[in-house]
Amino acid sequence: MQPLVSVLICAYNVEKYFAQSLAAVVNQTWRNLDILIVDDGSTDGTLAIARRFQEQDSRIRILAQPRNSGLIPSLNIGLDELAKSGMGEYIARTDADDIAAPDWIEKIVGEMEKDRSIIAMGAWLEVLSEEKDGNRLARHHRHGAIWDKPTQHEDIAAVFPFGNPIHNNTMIMRRSVIDGGLRYNTERDWAEDYQFWYDVSKLGRLAYYPEALVKYRLHANQVSSKHSVRQHEIAQGIQKTARNDFLQSMGFKTRFDSLEYRQTKAVAYELLEKDLPEDDFERVRHFLYQCFKRTDTPPAGAWLDFAADGKMRRLFTMRQYFSILRRLIKNRWQARPDPADKKTG
Repeated sequence: MQPLVSVLICAYNVEKYFAQSLAAVVNQTWRNLDILIVDDGSTDGTLAIARRFQEQDSRIRILAQPRNSGLIPSLNIGLDELAKSGMGEYIARTDADDIAAPDWIEKIVGEMEKDRSIIAMGAWLEVLSEEKDGNRLARHHRHGAIWDKPTQHEDIAAVFPFGNPIHNNTMIMRRSVIDGGLRYNTERDWAEDYQFWYDVSKLGRLAYYPEALVKYRLHANQVSSKHSVRQHEIAQGIQKTARNDFLQSMGFKTRFDSLEYRQTKAVAYELLEKDLPEDDFERVRHFLYQCFKRTDTPPAGAWLDFAADGKMRRLFTMRQYFSILRRLIKNRWQARPDPADKKTG
């Protein structure tokens, strides 16, 4: 018999998209589903759509909140309910405005059933971009584009110190994650998924199914479009934590306050003094390569300092070395003031 999968959907004022999104969940080829909808005090027709579907499908449960409390509280209300009910060997989450492929759950849970070391698994995304609706993200992402991700845990984990590698609305996790008490961090507003999946990555192995199984809708009312500045600020704090956690796991003394050139170089010097296994050495070298490529506004002579340092030439591959050097030169050039902006006496 198929293991029960609980699907959590948090919805707020998405009547324009919700019926299509909910139909995609109801019509999954994986039939043993428990579908929990948390309506976060919607003032449009969202709740009515949920109730109409519920009348036709007994697998649907609805938690209707009397007032809007925000996405993070709604997510935690849903996770608390799933933990309390004990339903679902697997917990899936998708957004109320996206469209899951019919075999989204079947393909991912099928892989997780074969490999018990995977604690959570997602899939690639296909961009569903609305035009002329004021959405910033849609200006930069082509409709129909495929957003792929690394498929193996080590490669996914290597991204966390620099950005969120998780397609939140495709992920399916084992219920042990929520039974252990993990919830979305209310202090990480607008980047709660980044923090949550970074915490999950410490509990077991992550993976991706190498196929676009969810269509990700870009529109003006979504969180990532309306709160992109705040989202970026919170994400930077998570990245700093992930970088220092990585260094600590590798036994390094140096810590990052920011991606500053001299701090990155200090870690590079420490690496040269360590006797690490080959795989760990390569992981740290790749980590440092990414750090140098993202160096915060480097001092004027950083590129000259790097070019003249024989230890850096020995540490990195030729491709990495020249890529870092080009980036330092480019960053310094971009940081130079425009002469046209100077006041004349």
